[in-house]
Amino acid sequence: MSRWTATGHEVVVGEHEGPWCKARAVADGLSRASGNILVVADADVWSPGWGDAVDLVQAGVPWAMPHGPVRRLTHAATQEVLDGHDPHADMDLTQRPYEGWPGGGLVALTRDAYEVAPLDPRFVGWSGEDESWAHALRALAGEGWRGNAPLWHLWHPPQERMSRRWGSTAARALASRYARARTPGRMRALVDEALSAA
Repeated sequence: MSRWTATGHEVVVGEHEGPWCKARAVADGLSRASGNILVVADADVWSPGWGDAVDLVQAGVPWAMPHGPVRRLTHAATQEVLDGHDPHADMDLTQRPYEGWPGGGLVALTRDAYEVAPLDPRFVGWSGEDESWAHALRALAGEGWRGNAPLWHLWHPPQERMSRRWGSTAARALASRYARARTPGRMRALVDEALSAA
């Protein structure tokens, strides 16, 4: 939190009761945020490229992800970051860096882009919501930009899930629908369905 506060921008933490739902947390934060340029960032990540993403959105890109490789820190390295140290390339990782999911980690976008293509609250728990959001943003807001800055991921116990890839069969089925809804019309219908179910 202090790292975001130090940027000098308004910081709003989205929260909600019950099982984890990223869409509900973002909706809570959005209800209290005053800006037109938004940075939707998971609480367990940081990327030094966030400012580049914001600059590009201000210049007209509908949405932007500053990061390519996800660097998952060990418990000890995470404690170093929480103690105030900047993440750096020599920190211990739990696995080799990998390309993060489109729509995940940290996304800068306009409020209008979020409103036309919001996160789907039917994704409860872990998995599917990020890549599905990226599909919706591409179809309804336009092509985004992706950088290659690192995304530092803080260690925490993993959420319950079916497998390393999927949290639940419901999330897998819904994500599959987003992957198939490639036209703006089909995506609009799917997003409207999500909004009416919220």
